[in-house]
Amino acid sequence: MLNPPSATEVLSVSTTDSTQLTVYRDTPARPRSDGATIVLVHGASVTADLWRVHTRHLTGLGFQVLRHDQRAHGHTPRGDAPLSIEQLADDLHQILRALAPTGPLVLVGHSLGALVLQELAARRPQLLPRIRGMMLLSATAHGASVLPGRGPRALLLAVGRSLFALTCTHAPQAVDGVRRLLPDTHRYTLLPRPSTAPDGPPPCRHGVRHIPTADLAALWQSLRGYRARDLPVLEQLGERLVLMAGADDRHIPAARTAQLAERLPAARLEIVPHATHALPVRHPALISAHIAHLAAGPHPRPHLPKDPSFPNSPLSEQFL
Repeated sequence: MLNPPSATEVLSVSTTDSTQLTVYRDTPARPRSDGATIVLVHGASVTADLWRVHTRHLTGLGFQVLRHDQRAHGHTPRGDAPLSIEQLADDLHQILRALAPTGPLVLVGHSLGALVLQELAARRPQLLPRIRGMMLLSATAHGASVLPGRGPRALLLAVGRSLFALTCTHAPQAVDGVRRLLPDTHRYTLLPRPSTAPDGPPPCRHGVRHIPTADLAALWQSLRGYRARDLPVLEQLGERLVLMAGADDRHIPAARTAQLAERLPAARLEIVPHATHALPVRHPALISAHIAHLAAGPHPRPHLPKDPSFPNSPLSEQFL
């Protein structure tokens, strides 16, 4: 059997402000004796369900996987702490302390999740000896931008994004009122947060439906204002650090990831042709293969297919 069944536990980890983070621990049926714990961190406006296909592949290879609904996402409430990248990094540190206090780690983050991992490494350099590998998908050193590229189309899109972000920031309750009037099937409708379920995270494509506009605006401001710090800490990972981006990403252009790679010359950089910001969704086999290679331990640079055949995922591209 290619992917033998794994067991998923739904756990709760308390943070410094007493917020209960919902964590999903996926344990393989046949664990590897030398396997690292793989930690998967999703981006803004989705849930830990982003990693559903990857988790099935990785547990099938014998690796234990931890994924969680970040603060204000999925089954995890907002809490009282500021909704900042620094706080999200501290939340992840609490999860590692509680559920993976020892042993090797492989850390993987997409978009906002990549920034959270960059911040975690800067704030907790004592974790570096444990990190067998780190993969940053759609990463940047300069935060998110409303400008997705050059040319008239990019400028027009930037104007629309700026106006929308301004409205969400200064009139979130009004936007919430409009969202509540939308049909339940609309991607941006606002619905009550789902009750805790024992079988896993809410569907990824529904993540934004349960996040109030004020929280989305706070996340956006945190993304825009982010500036990577203490990059020499990341540089210590050498080839254990992998940077990947989609060539057609309009949320965090591949050029931003390439700029980060220039500051981390030992890291591996891969730009995936024709891929968008939905890189982990549209190319799960490629991403999973890279993760498994990192988790298996140090060895030469892998020769992986650029665009492997894999079933299309139904998840949408609405996330950051």
